[in-house]
Amino acid sequence: MNAILVDVPAYERDGFAIVPNILSPPECDQFKQEACRLIRERECSTGKVYPVYLGAAAASERFYQLTDDPRIVAILRAIMPTGIMFLSDKLVFKSEQAKFATPWHIDAAYWPNTRPKLSVWLPLDDATASNGTLTVVRGSHQHEWKHNRSDTHETLGAFQNIIRDRQWNPRDEVICNISRGSAIFFSDKLVHSSCSNTTGADRFTIISTYHAPAADEVFDKDYPARHVIL
Repeated sequence: MNAILVDVPAYERDGFAIVPNILSPPECDQFKQEACRLIRERECSTGKVYPVYLGAAAASERFYQLTDDPRIVAILRAIMPTGIMFLSDKLVFKSEQAKFATPWHIDAAYWPNTRPKLSVWLPLDDATASNGTLTVVRGSHQHEWKHNRSDTHETLGAFQNIIRDRQWNPRDEVICNISRGSAIFFSDKLVHSSCSNTTGADRFTIISTYHAPAADEVFDKDYPARHVIL
């Protein structure tokens, strides 16, 4: 395995780090096939297709093994020196039907009063501004943000806490155009959104969330795949 380096001071300053080529293209193909299998099975059981699949690691051995892949853990060790515990993951896919843009928010708004976390956003297709890649606000994790409640169709009912008042410099907005198999490691306090998918093609991403090992919080117990890695 080739060593993958991450600039820890830059991560702490910016709230995110992009690490290229963690997974190979053939691995991305295999994970995408597995993602499609999970989605088809749920569609068969519910009759509906949802753009977010919660708990891939709990439903798939392949995705469970990805949670502590040495290449990912090597990066986590650098930016999480007190230890690593996997909490949960989700598949997010966009298509010709699900082309929505995710609104501005921070993840910590969805798990208030819990320990700090970070997520790994890893696309299984090349991610671009035209097919729905992640957009982040550099350095925004160092500030407090007010969220508004929203139950409108613009969030598909999934994003009820959104930031409408964009009190940051637009020059700090970074559209993360990255190749498949690369990853964005980011703080749960980083303001981010995603672009809409205007290509008509599929775009699959697996998002895995981690925190430092500690006694279970009530919030943790909804996630059966959680486990200590280091």
